[in-house]
Amino acid sequence: MKTLTIFCLVSLGLAFLPQPTLGVNMSIVSVTAYSYNGGAPPYNVTASGKRVKEGMLAVSRDVERNLRLSFGDRVLLHGLGVFEFQDRMASRWTLKADVFMHSNHKARRFGVKRYIVLVKLV
Repeated sequence: MKTLTIFCLVSLGLAFLPQPTLGVNMSIVSVTAYSYNGGAPPYNVTASGKRVKEGMLAVSRDVERNLRLSFGDRVLLHGLGVFEFQDRMASRWTLKADVFMHSNHKARRFGVKRYIVLVKLV
């Protein structure tokens, strides 16, 4: 009788219902580095109101919208590590992310990394 029940479920397609999966929001971006080098007041403060520190990330507004990012969200930059979204870039930039570094030299040495996958961690 068990075999018949399983057969009936399979023939109805009920035994092969899709299993819930983890949704992943991602975007392909160019990544650069920035450091605090003067700038306009308020100095050294992100768009979220926090002081800049290493491990923080600024993204372009289109990426922020597409990934539905909120300040404090953690994102993975494939091959670069996990960063905390705390700043946003000027509206002229698209498909871009900036990681903060304390040293101008370190930021320049970082250069530009193209085609990096940015994934919102849930």
